[in-house]
Amino acid sequence: MGRAGDQTDRRANARRDVRTPININVSDISSVISGRIQDISTDGMKVKIETTPVPFQIRDEVMFLVNQNYLKLPGQGQIVWKSPKSGTIGIKFTQLDEESKKSLDEFLHLFVHPTSNR
Repeated sequence: MGRAGDQTDRRANARRDVRTPININVSDISSVISGRIQDISTDGMKVKIETTPVPFQIRDEVMFLVNQNYLKLPGQGQIVWKSPKSGTIGIKFTQLDEESKKSLDEFLHLFVHPTSNR
């Protein structure tokens, strides 16, 4: 079995493809880094960073903010992987308040629909 299969098997919740702006910063860095969420679940998200090289390291604790009409998501997380070649990082949520959890849950339910066999 390939690496992608292993990664998929470890995920407890399905990811949803999105293209949503996000701002991220590491607690010891004062600058805010912009990016776009590429996929998201109740556990974490994959983010494409607009800055090169990727300014984060694995295990960095980060704060993030998504503030769109359809998703309000301030929270904290940890960088669990990064791909300098593609400019993407994986963030595992470590702290979401109740309002953020509710907003994320409502957002993810927008994607729930019957599976097509096409």
